Amino acid sequence: MAFNSRGIAYAMKDQQDRAIEDFNQAIQLKPDYEGAFSNRANAYASRGQFDRAMGDYSEAIRLRPDDSNAYNYRGVAYAQIGQFDKAIEDFERSIQLQPENAGALNNRGSAFDSIGEYEKAIADFNKAIEIKPDYAEAYSNRGNAYTDERQYDKAIADYTQALRLNPEDAETYYNRGVRYLDKGLLNEAIADFGQALHIRPDLAEAYNGRGIAYDSKGQEELANVDFDQAIRLKPDYAEAYTNRCFSRAIAGKLSSALVDCNESLTLRSNDVATLNDRGLVHLKLGDARAALADYDSVLATNPTDASSLYGRGLARQRSGDANGGGADMQAATAIQPDIADQFAKWGIAGKPESGKTPSQTDGERKNTR
Repeated sequence: MAFNSRGIAYAMKDQQDRAIEDFNQAIQLKPDYEGAFSNRANAYASRGQFDRAMGDYSEAIRLRPDDSNAYNYRGVAYAQIGQFDKAIEDFERSIQLQPENAGALNNRGSAFDSIGEYEKAIADFNKAIEIKPDYAEAYSNRGNAYTDERQYDKAIADYTQALRLNPEDAETYYNRGVRYLDKGLLNEAIADFGQALHIRPDLAEAYNGRGIAYDSKGQEELANVDFDQAIRLKPDYAEAYTNRCFSRAIAGKLSSALVDCNESLTLRSNDVATLNDRGLVHLKLGDARAALADYDSVLATNPTDASSLYGRGLARQRSGDANGGGADMQAATAIQPDIADQFAKWGIAGKPESGKTPSQTDGERKNTR
């Protein structure tokens, strides 16, 4: 018992190696010590050693088949390695053993959300909140599920409640900031990304998100400072390279923009958003052939992408194909009528043949995690 108790104390101080040593001693002295197996599993999970954790949780369950928490924690370990079906089975067993287990309901909701079962996820989060009204994590997770259903107002309301209950949750500030960004509420987004960074200065995604918001406000210098920092923190952050490429392209820094788009495509080949942005860079550099190649690649995947249609139309016109260019620009205009204005803001003026008008890029820059 003493080794197990001291192991718990070490684990609470995040000294997992020493905790595991003590749990080993406890198990050696008492091989059927279910609690020590569960505690060692928790320590392994904290170190990201989920296979070992699942082995210990399974032994704890063998020794005590009615342990609701062991099933719940093993389910979390399965979810961490993407085995959501097995995770859901464990969460369901945990809930059968302890119907009021709000943690297991929350975890099953997250697993349902991960496999696209959003209604089931929301039902589980609702039940978890009913059992435990101050459950900040369940509010935050329900906000994620509402986000996946594109119910952004409901998502923002849940994130707001989660932050009332836990004002130190950087991830939830970040997630609410992204939703504000989706709604075009740029100042609110900037404030939330800033708060997330105050709590977690190493959160590269928050720098990237704030950079997008600054860029959307036309504050390219501030945007590039944030994209720079996102890349410093996460050198393989393809999306941040893409966003900095776009920002630099709009600012006329075309050589460095091209370097950024190329780097992004090295990290994430054939990404259509980056190919679209690189097409814009090539257009501004006067390389119509290279622009055509990029826009063709995008349109092979998404033939109704208005930005790439309009960009390809311009590239075709500049290559001497007035009719083909006009057809592309007309098609782009039918999808998004203000595309010509958008390209003009980006520093590229064009005029479709036969009275045709242009459309827009896929709108706001997307931010994902």
